[in-house]
Amino acid sequence: MGVERGQVPEACDCCGYDAEDCGMLEAGWVRDTELIPAGASFCHECAHVLRLVRHAEFCAWCDTAMADESRADALGWAYFVDEFGDLHPCCPGCLADRFGIPGRIALRRTR
Repeated sequence: MGVERGQVPEACDCCGYDAEDCGMLEAGWVRDTELIPAGASFCHECAHVLRLVRHAEFCAWCDTAMADESRADALGWAYFVDEFGDLHPCCPGCLADRFGIPGRIALRRTR
């Protein structure tokens, strides 16, 4: 598994978009033989969602960098879905200040 360049696949084997539409021509792609034994090629976004390759994420409102996934969860980061179905990360500070959702961690621990 790894980011590859060379002969471009026709399309991403996850989202189904052709290579040009999902950025495989510009950014490359990930080829994986563990998830699908016969091998599959994924665009970077799908590889991120499938947790094959992680890229940095930032709070959609204040641009604070998200720590690694398990640490971010422990700190109380959350995701919001927009009208297009895209997920946007939100830091604990913005959860409290912008949305009035303070102390997610404290609430979770008391249950």
